[in-house]
Amino acid sequence: MHRFVWDLHYPPPDALEHEFPISAIYQDTPLYPLGAWALPGNYTVTLTVGDKSYTQPLGVKMDPRISTPLADLAKQFKMQSGAVESMNESYETLQQVQSVRAQLKDRAAKAGKGAFANAIAALDKEAVELEGGAQSAFFGLPPSGKRPENLSTLNQHFAAILAVADSADAAPTTQATVVYKELEGALEALLTRWTKLKQDVIPGLNSQLKDANLAPIDPNLPPANRPSAEEGGDDEP
Repeated sequence: MHRFVWDLHYPPPDALEHEFPISAIYQDTPLYPLGAWALPGNYTVTLTVGDKSYTQPLGVKMDPRISTPLADLAKQFKMQSGAVESMNESYETLQQVQSVRAQLKDRAAKAGKGAFANAIAALDKEAVELEGGAQSAFFGLPPSGKRPENLSTLNQHFAAILAVADSADAAPTTQATVVYKELEGALEALLTRWTKLKQDVIPGLNSQLKDANLAPIDPNLPPANRPSAEEGGDDEP
C-alpha cells in the first residue's frame, strides 16, 4: 500500500550553493549537490514505528550494461564520500567563523579604543582570511597558481570535485585525484589555523572581555544566518 523510493544516494553535503539539474521535473527533483552514490551490495532497510522496528533485506545491483570493476567504483565512492565530508567540515567551520565575526563586531562597538580594541581587530582579521567569500558564477575548479583557498571557496571546489567524480561510472581520473589531494591539504591547513585561534587566541581575548564585563566569544554559538552563496533563493525548475 505504501511505496518508498531510495534514490541510492547517501545524505547530501552542506553546500553554499544549491541548484536544480537541467533535467529537473517540477516538485519531483531534489536540489544538487547530492550525496555519494551507494555501491552495489546488500543492505538492510529498517522501519521504526513507535517502539517496534521492522527490517527487510535490500540488494543493489549494478546496471548490467556497465562493466566497471567494483574496485573502480569503490575508488569513485571514496572520493565522493571524502568530498562530502570535506564540504561538511568546511561548512561547519565557516558557520563558527561567521558566528565569531558577528560577536566580535558586537564587542568592538563596546570596547572603545586601545589595546583591547586592537586585539579584537586582530582576531577579526584572521577570521576574515579564513572565511573568504564564495565565487559568484562559479563554473569549475581553479587554475593552478590562483589565490589561496578559504573556507568558502573550498566548499565550492569540493562540490566541483563531487560533481566530477559523479560524472561517470568509473574510477576518478589522475587529474581529479591530484586536485582532490590539493584541496584536502588546503582544508587541513585552514582547520589547523582555526583550531589554533580557538585554543590560543580566543581564550586570551575572553579573559580581557571578562575584565571589561563583556560577554565572552563563543565559537559554538550558531550564526544568525546559515552560510550561503545565494542571494535570491533557489530557482524552481
